[in-house]
Amino acid sequence: MAQQTFASIIKTVSATGTPEVLGSVSTRFHSVAFQGLKAARTDNTGTVWIQPGSGNDTAAMKLEPGDVVSFTADAPDDYFTADQFYIDVETAADGVVALYDK
Repeated sequence: MAQQTFASIIKTVSATGTPEVLGSVSTRFHSVAFQGLKAARTDNTGTVWIQPGSGNDTAAMKLEPGDVVSFTADAPDDYFTADQFYIDVETAADGVVALYDK
């Protein structure tokens, strides 16, 4: 059995109404947990939306300040890439901390 390695991404979005990609296609993970933080240990001011595309006001998961939502791939060899997730904010400079397994 191999030991899991974890890493994190801190992503803030500079403007409301303009979703930004979480990261690049080269960042792969089997599971990821998003927390509504604008920096380590700093809650957001408003609501953040995690969505599968770059369009504004598309179907998304709602994340209130400090809340956590997670995603896990179906099979052990399946994975997500960071470019599949877009972050939209209701308050400029809010964001997420994404903790993922490599």
